[in-house]
Amino acid sequence: MSGKLTVRAGHPWLIAIVVCAGVPQPSHAQSLVAIADEAGECAVQLREVLRLGAPGDPGTVGSRPEITRTAVGHYVVASVENRGQLLVFDPDGAFMEALGGNGDGPGEYRVPGRVRPGSDGSLRILDLVNRRITHVSADGGLLETTDIRSLHGLDFVTLGAGERHAVSGFGQIDDQLSATTEIVGSDGVRLASLGAVPVASWVVNFFRAPVALDGQGSVWTTRAGGYGFEAWDPEDGSEPVTRLAGDPQWFDPGPPRPGAPVSAPAPSIVISLRVDRGLLWAGTWVADENREANAATAPSPLDLDRLLDTILDVIDPATGALIARTRRDEALRGTGDDQLLFGVREEGGIARAVLFEPALAGPDCPAADPSGR
Repeated sequence: MSGKLTVRAGHPWLIAIVVCAGVPQPSHAQSLVAIADEAGECAVQLREVLRLGAPGDPGTVGSRPEITRTAVGHYVVASVENRGQLLVFDPDGAFMEALGGNGDGPGEYRVPGRVRPGSDGSLRILDLVNRRITHVSADGGLLETTDIRSLHGLDFVTLGAGERHAVSGFGQIDDQLSATTEIVGSDGVRLASLGAVPVASWVVNFFRAPVALDGQGSVWTTRAGGYGFEAWDPEDGSEPVTRLAGDPQWFDPGPPRPGAPVSAPAPSIVISLRVDRGLLWAGTWVADENREANAATAPSPLDLDRLLDTILDVIDPATGALIARTRRDEALRGTGDDQLLFGVREEGGIARAVLFEPALAGPDCPAADPSGR
């Protein structure tokens, strides 16, 4: 399934994170492991891998794209500015084709969000508006559509051979509005809730509520409005296997005070999550340290770096030890393959995605657990 894109003029984005007053509290069923707030001489280093978004491409990476890398090394970009079409680039960053289209029919998307690659080259795309997960083959052919209309999904991971998904977001659970991660079958039937917690009102956060899988098949979730993480056995969601929580000074859970100006710094939000060889990697967006100085000047809609910094933490889930902490003066998020980080920069009025490969560097960096836990 391929097609051509028409170049469209960009439009301004209102960047807002609204966190409700009813912030979920951690489950009491599992003892809590405190995340340390000091790291040794180990840091996250980022090596630039690639840039996507040339002026001649028939589309744009947009102001807030979702990007993933496929099993064969292609890069897939989903952005609302492209009206339901996904841009595919080769391993060198050259545009190849556009997949999908704008609409509600099979293989079409309203707002394609998180894109997850399969080991066979296929893709699963979460549509934030149509509320479904579309599974397409390596050549773009439609394989399956999973309806998740009972949830406002923000992120997901696929379990096993694709017969189930763990979808994070918000929905009516037992007649109560809840922040939750739900286990959903390929037929869309909700099978279990992982830590559904009632909230007082909608939490609007189209930046994602990240989930991740570890090497043992546990689903890692984030806590809305807080700096905490939980690992769940998707076969038994009665209580988390592991609970981690921290209270760093730099984390501002929000919401903004009543009457705060639009230019006020946004609340902090965990934006990326992955488990790599036994270590938990978390990226958190926080207000830019220079934001107050820049407040009088309205930034470009593409220039998130003037609004946000990213704090990258690497944590030992077994002990809560902080292996590394690095603050970057740019807004970074994770790719759908959970291997890279990327930011969006404006170059001559064009949105360019800059992709980085993260690694640990420094004398205090440990050898990762080869079990993949």
